[in-house]
Order: sequence, then structure tokens, then C-alpha cells
Amino acid sequence: MKRSPLIITLLISVSLFLNSNGALAQRKDITFLRSQLASAKDSLKYIDAYNNLGFQVHLNSADSTLSYGIKGLQIAARLHYKKGMAFAYSNLGAGLLLKGLYSQALSNYAKSYQLFASMPDTANMMESLMNQAIVYDFLGDSIKRTAFTRKSLKLSQRVATDSVTSMTYINYAALNPGLSDDSVNYYLQKATAVAMRFKDERALLAIQQQKADRLLSQNKLKEARRFIDSVQQTALSKGWGYHYLEALGLRSRYYKALNLTDSALNVYRRIYEVARRNEYSFWEKEVLGDLINAYEVKHNNDSSLYYHKLLVKELEKENAGYDRFIGDYLNYTAAQSGLRLLEAKNAIKSRWIASLVGLAVIMCVLLAVTVIQYRKAKITGLKLADNDRFKNRLISVLAHDFRSPLSATLGMIELLRDDSLDKEEAAELFAGLENDLRHVLLTFDNLLVWIKEHSDGYHFSSDDIPLLKAWKETRSFFTSMLSASRLSIEYDIDPSLYLNTDKEILQFVNRNLLHNAVKYSPAGGVIYIKATVKHNNVTVSVIDNGPGMSPAQLSQIFFFRKTATSGSVGGAGMAMTIARELLEKLKGTINVSSEQGKGTIFYYTLPLNNK
Repeated sequence: MKRSPLIITLLISVSLFLNSNGALAQRKDITFLRSQLASAKDSLKYIDAYNNLGFQVHLNSADSTLSYGIKGLQIAARLHYKKGMAFAYSNLGAGLLLKGLYSQALSNYAKSYQLFASMPDTANMMESLMNQAIVYDFLGDSIKRTAFTRKSLKLSQRVATDSVTSMTYINYAALNPGLSDDSVNYYLQKATAVAMRFKDERALLAIQQQKADRLLSQNKLKEARRFIDSVQQTALSKGWGYHYLEALGLRSRYYKALNLTDSALNVYRRIYEVARRNEYSFWEKEVLGDLINAYEVKHNNDSSLYYHKLLVKELEKENAGYDRFIGDYLNYTAAQSGLRLLEAKNAIKSRWIASLVGLAVIMCVLLAVTVIQYRKAKITGLKLADNDRFKNRLISVLAHDFRSPLSATLGMIELLRDDSLDKEEAAELFAGLENDLRHVLLTFDNLLVWIKEHSDGYHFSSDDIPLLKAWKETRSFFTSMLSASRLSIEYDIDPSLYLNTDKEILQFVNRNLLHNAVKYSPAGGVIYIKATVKHNNVTVSVIDNGPGMSPAQLSQIFFFRKTATSGSVGGAGMAMTIARELLEKLKGTINVSSEQGKGTIFYYTLPLNNK
């Protein structure tokens, strides 16, 4: 079980918060921070302690970190406290990353970086860049991963004497597997020098972990064993529970490389017990998968089924966590909107008082201003009323789109509790569970894009995007759904065709069009995606052989605001309405043609160059 450098980066970054030598175990850190929170009298110190606590619990619960991030951001924003806002955004990024919401994690880490840069706070700028590199590592984008690690490394030259540079060197070595042994040793030696200077024991332990990881990857098992023993002994003696799990993870890989399955199983069971006792949910799910795989190799079906059931329970808890998170996020958005509305009302009230003071002198001007303000308020009221109607329909459709797959998921879980299911049936149910959760994530992603589109200060960005590559990235999101329905995709796109536009919006539109085609295509069918260029515009068509749509459905699909819809048309209408609004802002259009029984063609047109 090979670990990502994510946890190492986040865990060592605690030194930035605590400003200590990291000698406390995580539970002691949390107790200490809670006592600070209870005794804090200064508002800014309270926010710092609140953010620190939210960060510490991320290893136990991504939901808790998200909750702390949302509330911490609200408090810091009211006080206009940049540092507090920056760390709150970092907590949101960590929580979203652990939930697999990578684009939202990147967005929050970017906001954190911008705030640190405005101070400026070079050390935390480095951390934000490295965390963004880690997200790109999860996404498999090696180019951006390398670019962000280099940016972080370049910043380290400004703070060469700061303790944070140690982890920057470690993560640079970890996130760039193409580095030669000499280069890796060079950066780890630099990291060691900094860690020794500041007596940073956790950084020194992370260096040993990185050395063990690299030696295992090179199959140098004897040399790796020495570092594994050292890491495990140190972590155990210091009471560093999460580092202890990292050491056990390395040891399981060591036994697996030696084909000592029973020894690896003993380690996996130990990892599960420690993770369960300390409520490390991230580890619990992963090691359950390792246990299932190991017992399947040994053809021990009883043990495999036992850990399957434990994994299902973890997934049930995760589903419940998604429900809570969605509610918290919607409440947070509503609170932010209310805060902006209150600030607007206060501003109007201040202007009105100032006008009354000068009433005798500027009566005519005041009258003109009053008329203008009245007209603006009337227009704003109409827009707010329209948005309220849209939000009501949005919530109705979201309730349907979230409830249906989650209800189906619970039904699958009930079936999995039946010991009579064989392996093939269980695998089929797991596939259904995965597809349902992907549908929930896609619907939630649509909601976040809509919220972002309507946020103040949102600006579109443009990049040169290879269109064929962009579509292949989109396809990877639906690999399991395509495989389950035996669907194939045929592309008619020139590999040299580039489109200059906003990549996030383009991929949002692509995901929803492909999801619609996959959802309604018959099993064993073919989905066609083609692009044509005409008059400096590109038209992209997505063609399926599904059941098609009626004229009534066609008239509603792009106008979710104006039609009270529900069911599948409602969910599609929400996504297509957002897609239409976003494409129009990029000077583009989207249309559909369909006939019942003969499939559907969605096609959008964008300028080749949107600069």
C-alpha cells in the first residue's frame, strides 16, 4: 500500500500553526488547541486556534475539517483577517481533497495562496503551492505537478533559513519520481540539514520515510528494512500515531515484495486496529481494501466477506458524511449571501443618512439620486425574485438527484448484508454503488459551478487547450460506467486542434454532455464525438443512440429557470441551463436536436480564440 505524500505534507505543516518542535502526539495537540480555544480572549487568537484545531482533525474526519473551514472563514471574513481567511481556505482545500473533490480543493488552495501572497507570507506561499502540486498528483497531471513543485522550490530560496524549507525539499523529491538518485539524495541532504538546525524531529522522520519508500520502489529490500525499523520505533516511542501507521504501511509493502502474504496480513490487521481506535477514517477504508485483496489471493472467502462488510459500513458512514457536508455547504453559501446583502443594505442606509444631512443644499440632486436608486432597487428586486424561484427549483431537483442514488445505495448495502451473495453478485453491486456515488458527485459539482458562476468577483480565464486530449480526460471520469454498459466512444477530432477558452467551463460542459449520452445510450452502443471548424469557430457534437426526447422535453432542456421540472429532465435541465449561461459568457452557444426513438445530438459552438 503505497502512500501519497499528501499526509506527510499536511502533518508536518502543523509546525506552521503550533510554532513548536512537534513533540506532542496528535491527540495531545488537539487537547492543547481546545484549551487554547476555550481561554482565547482576543478575536484573532481565537480564529488562529480554531483554524489549528480544524487542521488537526483532518486525519480523523474530512467532514470536521470542512465544517471548521467554513465557520473559520465566516469569522475571519467578518473581521477582515487575511491570515485567518488563508488558513480557513487551506482547511477547506484539505477536506475537499480527502473527499476526492479535486477541482474545488484546487480552488481553495489557490485562494489561500493569493491571500498569503498579499501579506506576503513566503513560507505559507510555499506550502500552498506544494499542496496544489499534491492535488495535481492525485489528478495524474504530472506536468502541473512538476511545475508547482518547482515554483515552491524557487520560493524556498527567499526563506532558506526557515524550518518549512525542509518539507519543501522532501516533497520535491517525493513528487518528482523522475529525479535521479543523486538529485534525490541532494534534496534530502538539504532537508536533513534544515531539520537538524531546527531540531524538527517529524521532518527527520519524514526523510527516513521517503528513503524507505524509494528503496522499496527500487526493490532494495534489505536497505529499506533498516529505515522502516527506525521509522516505526521512533513513531511508537514519540506517540505519533499517524507516522506509526505510515511505518506499518511501508512494512506491509516490504512483506508483499517478499511474497510473505501472511506477514503482510498481520500488518494490515494491525493498521486497521490502530486506525479504527484513533478514528483515522482515511486509513480504515484503504487498509480494508488491502485486507480484502490479500484474503482473495489466499482464497479465504469467509475473511474476505467479513472485511467486505466492514468496508460497506465505512461507505455508509461516508454517505452520511456527504449528506451533512452538502447541508453545511448550502448553509454556508446562504450565510455568505446574507452577509453580502446586509453589507449592501448598510451601505444604502449610510448613503441615505448622508443625503438627508445635505437635503437643504442638494434637494434636486437628491431627488435624481433617489429616482435612480429606486430604479436600481426595482431591477435588483426582479433579479432576486427570479433567482429565488430558480433556487427553489434547484433545491427540489437536487433533493431528487441526491435522494434517488443514495436510496439505491442503501438498498444495495442491505443486499450486501445477505451472506448468500456470491462474489460476482457482490462485485456487481459494488459497481452499481460506484456509479450512484459518481452521479452524486457530478450533481454536486454542477451545484458548485453554479454557485461559483454567481459569486462576486468571478473572472473567466483562458488557456490553449488540445480539444481531443480534453475529451479523453473527460472520458476517464466515466470509465466504469462505459465498461458496465459496454459502451464505446469514437472521436472525429483533429489531434492538432487547439481551443483558447476557459478550461474549467469547457470540461464542465463536456462532462455533462458525455454523462447524458452514457446515461441514455443502449448497452453495447457507440457514442460519437466530433469537431468541425468554420469561420474561426469550432462546433463540437455529442451523438448518442438513446431513446431521444419529446418536443416538450426539448423546449425545457435549456430553460430550467422558467419551468418547474422534476425527475431526470429536471436534473439535466439544471446542468444544461448552467452550461448555456456559461457558454454564452464565452461568446458561445449550445443546441440540441432529437427525435424519439432515434437518439440525441447535443452540440456547442465556441470561438477558436477567446482572448
